[in-house]
Amino acid sequence: MKKVLSTIILGSMLAFTVGAGNGAEIEKGYISVFSEASEETTPNMAKITLSVETSDKDITKVTETNKQAANASIQAVKKLLDATKGENVKTLAFNVNPEYRYKDGTRIFIQYTAKNSYEVTVKDISKLGKIISAALSNGANVVSNLSYSLDTNEETCNKLIRQASGLAKAKAEAAAGALGTSILGVKNINAQCSTNNYNQPRYMMSLKSAGNAMEMDEAAGEVPTEGGTIKFRASVDASFFVK
Repeated sequence: MKKVLSTIILGSMLAFTVGAGNGAEIEKGYISVFSEASEETTPNMAKITLSVETSDKDITKVTETNKQAANASIQAVKKLLDATKGENVKTLAFNVNPEYRYKDGTRIFIQYTAKNSYEVTVKDISKLGKIISAALSNGANVVSNLSYSLDTNEETCNKLIRQASGLAKAKAEAAAGALGTSILGVKNINAQCSTNNYNQPRYMMSLKSAGNAMEMDEAAGEVPTEGGTIKFRASVDASFFVK
């Protein structure tokens, strides 16, 4: 895990405004600072879509064949998941569509194609290859939308905001001391956190033409298991009252 912390003092302002009449208040001087904290970390979870596509001229047969293959692949995947850690399988869609071709302006029926897609959430990304292999060996033939993420985004952001806020206060105190004054309190503060800079690999493949389970297993072994990195950045723009 790589951490980068940086703080920039944008400037300091001492502003005094005296109001006329009874009850007039003197605006305290203040110092404005900008701080940021960032952290690069590896993802700890992944989601992937697995699908079963089958074709036949008989709609009953294609539906039943697809159902059996989908159930087999889902059950094989479930054996590798740890439900106590939040790993699960969720059905995304099931559809059956007719396919046609046109000849001399005449529509000719070819076959029905059924597709059952389900999403797998994995918390241990090191076993992605095994999960894909198990699915492909038991009926799945399309792999798509592999994405990596972090399930503690809020926790990470809160930690970085605390760090950036502490740095802002420390720098404001240093600046105030150099100016012969001291910090009295917070005038205003704006804190933000984002994950705009990240590397999130995606993967897609189709093995509908694969001849046997061995070919599918070999293809599954080629799936990348490196999740890249996710960069979090928290920034704090704050103003502190000074004496």
